[in-house]
Amino acid sequence: MKQRPIVWLAVVAGVVLVLAVAWAAVLWTRPEPIRIAFANSLSGPSAPIGAESLVATQLAIDEVNAKGGVNGRLIELVLFDDASNPAVARANAQAIADSPCVAVLGHYLSSASLAAAPIYKDARIPALTGSSAADDLTNNSEYYFRALSPVSVQARSIAEHLRAVMREPKVRLVHTRDSYGKSFEHGFATAYPAEQLRVFGLDVAAGQIGSTDEALDAAAQEPGPGVIVVGAATDFSADIVKALRRRGIKGMIIASQAAARESYLQNFANEPEEKAQPGFFSENLYAASSLMFDSAGVAAQVFAADYKAKAGTLPSWVAGGSYDAARLMIDALKRAAVHPRFMGQGIQKRSDSKVADRDRVRVALAAINDPKSAVVGLTGRLYFNANRDIPRPIRLGFFRYGLFVTAPLQLVRIDQPKGIDLAAEREEGHVVTFGDRHYWIQRVVYTGIDIIRVSRIDVKQNSFNVDFYLWMRFAGDDEAQTHVEFPALLDRGAFDPARPIQIGQEDGLSYRLYRINGDFKARFDLHDYPFDTQELRLRFQNTEQRRELITYVIDRFGLRLADDGSSRAEDGAYSGLQLWRFLGLNYFVESQSSGSTLGKASSFGAEAMTEFAGFDATIMLRRSSAIYMLKNLLPLFLLVLVVFATLFFPETMFRERVTIPVTSILASAVLLVTVASQVGDVGYTVVVEEMFYIFFILCLMTILAGYKHEKLRDAGRKRAAIILDHAARVIYAGTVLAVIVVLYRRYAV
Repeated sequence: MKQRPIVWLAVVAGVVLVLAVAWAAVLWTRPEPIRIAFANSLSGPSAPIGAESLVATQLAIDEVNAKGGVNGRLIELVLFDDASNPAVARANAQAIADSPCVAVLGHYLSSASLAAAPIYKDARIPALTGSSAADDLTNNSEYYFRALSPVSVQARSIAEHLRAVMREPKVRLVHTRDSYGKSFEHGFATAYPAEQLRVFGLDVAAGQIGSTDEALDAAAQEPGPGVIVVGAATDFSADIVKALRRRGIKGMIIASQAAARESYLQNFANEPEEKAQPGFFSENLYAASSLMFDSAGVAAQVFAADYKAKAGTLPSWVAGGSYDAARLMIDALKRAAVHPRFMGQGIQKRSDSKVADRDRVRVALAAINDPKSAVVGLTGRLYFNANRDIPRPIRLGFFRYGLFVTAPLQLVRIDQPKGIDLAAEREEGHVVTFGDRHYWIQRVVYTGIDIIRVSRIDVKQNSFNVDFYLWMRFAGDDEAQTHVEFPALLDRGAFDPARPIQIGQEDGLSYRLYRINGDFKARFDLHDYPFDTQELRLRFQNTEQRRELITYVIDRFGLRLADDGSSRAEDGAYSGLQLWRFLGLNYFVESQSSGSTLGKASSFGAEAMTEFAGFDATIMLRRSSAIYMLKNLLPLFLLVLVVFATLFFPETMFRERVTIPVTSILASAVLLVTVASQVGDVGYTVVVEEMFYIFFILCLMTILAGYKHEKLRDAGRKRAAIILDHAARVIYAGTVLAVIVVLYRRYAV
């Protein structure tokens, strides 16, 4: 009786606490979100590209919002459709300036960005684009930032590629006489020999190309072989390519980054020439690009998979640029709170703080200006130069069979020439120099791995056995590209790079085919065992040549990849793995890095990394947990039922109520040892072990309940004993049901 006041006091305190929490939940509201204007072409001719930008941007926003946003505030995109029209973009810019948005992400078209830029500047609102490339955009406004190289740098890269790879062929440059085209013409002309260059300009007005007949006729009739380079934005690029092909130009055409996406081919899909002869317009069509997914690393491949899951299609460089731009903006919002100039004050979101908030974002963006302050992007570290551009490396790609892929030879900028014997490397043909710019000549190796059979997975020994084909296609006949090794291959005799099973020429490239069958070392993550998903990684790396000289890219032609970028695998390759279900086969471009100076005095003060090219094929498998549990855990399930049944035994079976759970603990302990032996020696607890531990606790609870029941009955408190039995049954059944629900939601949904 003395304990009742204490009990009632505890109950009252609990009720008060629950009411207080409920009242706080009613009163509490999430802080006002940070609003960012998303200004892009959501309708009009460029609507598909605007939609691609929106999906990529929203992916980045969703990622940060899932982690609580920025300083507890979620980020909200406010959409402004410029309708692919500079006049609409200008009108929207004023609406954005009047809105509570603290920054702008956009636009896609350079013409739209240029039209809106003066208004953004007057409103002192920072804007960041991942796709508008016209030089004048950042030249004339300190409030505009760009997450890519300006078009003049892209044009210069094309010119230098032609000089280094094609040995200065005769070039006819066709460009538009707008800001974009003039920037392109200037960048190309300053880097290409004037005696090998003819320039043809096209007038544009009100978003339309003027009469093109005279200029294009002159370009098409220029005598002798050569290359045509098209310097025009998305608005006009496809029309110029159509006109050139219809004038009989069948040779190489190189376009700006505006054309560097597979959806660009939709511009030709309904043309009569394309229907009669597929590839009429895209054959020998090349384009510059800041992001090529077939040669991109793990971060870009993961982004591509996430984008595909959300949009249903594969991304292009536009999506990559938009995603990186959003990541930069998010980082600037975070830094605005810790920047010394603002004394720890972040975005205030007050009615009187709009101008100050926008200024904080602009200053934070401008502070991302060196490698130490860089943001990690899809292709490396991102930071702005003095002109608020990000000089991203430009690669050249080409169209074939409806795909846009990396060209066989590339130029890779040498950012830190210290420690490199440039003269010797030039003599070897590895380096070219233009003014103060030095480049490695990088050979691209189109690589494929096709699985023949996975015959064994040994979790305990951390190994698996696989039989597969490996092929490489590359320009030239230098065998340095094939000097690779598989670090995880346990049987070194299973692969000899000097002994391919086939050698030849395929599509103008050297071809090498290998067949490899052996055991590979693996690192299994068994935290979720037996509901685990495992990756079987086949990884090779070049042992001699650095990544700047050789890179291995995904052979999208030879692998016949599915729409999601993964390989279609035959069921027979995995039919021998009865406990596993095949999920997919993915490919990644990898590299092995080393910060070693290699003992060279010239490298002692440098921060350069030595990277060796590599390539990964990752087989994704999920354990068939139902089969596993039926074969290995059925005795445990039976013991769970037997112990639960003891809670219904009559009072006369007190001894059995205690001895059966004790015996079950001993039996399940033996079973646990057997199950654990299948996993091997791991330094953490796996799910199946947690299931056994929960059962042990239930057995102990059952024993204590039986003992307490007997004590209560001996004391004459029969009703209390009955209540105890009911409580024990509810707790036991509820615990088992909760475990089943948690496992189902975590691993089956």
